[in-house]
Amino acid sequence: MPIESIARSLSFINWVVVSGLAGGSLAAILLLTHRSESTRGYRGFTVFAAGGWAFLAWLADGALPAPSADAPIRAASAEIDALRRLLLVLVACLSTLWMLRIARGGDGRNVGLATVLTAIAAQLVAAIGWAPSGIIAVALALQLLILSLVTGGAFAAMILAHWYLVTPKLPESPLLLLSRTLGIGIAVQIALFFIWQIIGLGGLGAGWDFFAILRLVIGLIFPALLAYAGWRTAKARSMESSTGLLYICLGAVATGTILAAGLFFGAGIFV
Repeated sequence: MPIESIARSLSFINWVVVSGLAGGSLAAILLLTHRSESTRGYRGFTVFAAGGWAFLAWLADGALPAPSADAPIRAASAEIDALRRLLLVLVACLSTLWMLRIARGGDGRNVGLATVLTAIAAQLVAAIGWAPSGIIAVALALQLLILSLVTGGAFAAMILAHWYLVTPKLPESPLLLLSRTLGIGIAVQIALFFIWQIIGLGGLGAGWDFFAILRLVIGLIFPALLAYAGWRTAKARSMESSTGLLYICLGAVATGTILAAGLFFGAGIFV
């Protein structure tokens, strides 16, 4: 991979990480709103943080370079670029509105649903705009969405685990739900890793074996084990242990996300 291609892909990797942190953490809070109890402070803080991530994604989007002629993605049209940036701004604005609803004592589930759907739309528009073909657009959309759910979900779970250190009477059910959902999301990523190889979109056997295996071991299997351990320790109400495990899990998930985004935007490889 030429040095110039690596440099150009860094901006897109940053976009994937920050937009994923926004969309996935918002989805996690919406899940808790419907399926479990959690403190108003936690939900408000996480939604506020997600709005900040969305704003950073909008800033990162404005600095994206034009893809080179040999890049695995194409340059999106001006209309697609404008729509993608508008959706990111809407996510930031709707997150602020959702936070205010929570601060006033409501759960804001309706505005929360609108916020999550807007974040999903931003990922889909990005995939459509950057993909050079229809099959790549479908694969990229799926990849971006699952990366977002797992990256943001790991962030939301880590923050929630930390919340138990200052709110010890909080029931363990919210953390059990998020850690279990995080584990399911990583399991889906592992399945997709092998699907990409089977249909010829993966990196094994294409000169990228080392990075593909690194993604599998460090970015998928390792965080899957950590998510399971976090779930078990939360079930036993060992919240300090669960917090530490989910901190490490977030780091491993973020590393895997960076690897996955880098391999696609730099070499057109799905892992």
